[in-house]
Amino acid sequence: MAIHDYRTRREDLELITNYDLISSAHALMNGIDLDVASSKVANGYVQAEKFYSPMDDGLNVQEWSGKVYLFPPGGAYFWQKKMDRWKMTRSSSPSMVSSHAVWFRKLFRTWFKKDVKQALYFTNCPDMIRYEQKIFDFPVCILKTPPLLVKNTSQGIGSHKTCTSLVVYLPPLTDTGHAVQRFIDLYQDKGRILT
Repeated sequence: MAIHDYRTRREDLELITNYDLISSAHALMNGIDLDVASSKVANGYVQAEKFYSPMDDGLNVQEWSGKVYLFPPGGAYFWQKKMDRWKMTRSSSPSMVSSHAVWFRKLFRTWFKKDVKQALYFTNCPDMIRYEQKIFDFPVCILKTPPLLVKNTSQGIGSHKTCTSLVVYLPPLTDTGHAVQRFIDLYQDKGRILT
């Protein structure tokens, strides 16, 4: 998802999950129905049946359902009471909320309501362990090496080495034990599993 270039005040950097992590996500969930924070270029890698771009506003406007993949955009959000929605900002303030936490909270709510059948949440924001400790209610893989992400800019496609990253699995509510074991089997070589 896009990261803002603050010097030019435009979106010019999109980080995309690499093929290795995406292929594991597809294997785990038997495909991805929806990528809620994506783009046409990113979906070329993710290969979700459906995706929401920034123009679709997957966070505030769209319904989420099925098997969902989420790698949230970076940045900070605030609750815009007047518009009754989350809004991204370039500002910094203690009242701001990490975008990774805001997107995870919506993912959790839609999974809990059973709209989302199962989901995989990827974050390269290690502070999620502080921002949203609810992630520890689910199987988590702390990747042992920072993944090399795909970088899409106006200059073309490249790569970007990110920082400590986590993969969180929200399993289906039926056959949960089997699904969690599948997560462990697929991700145990990638890092430390917490269940």
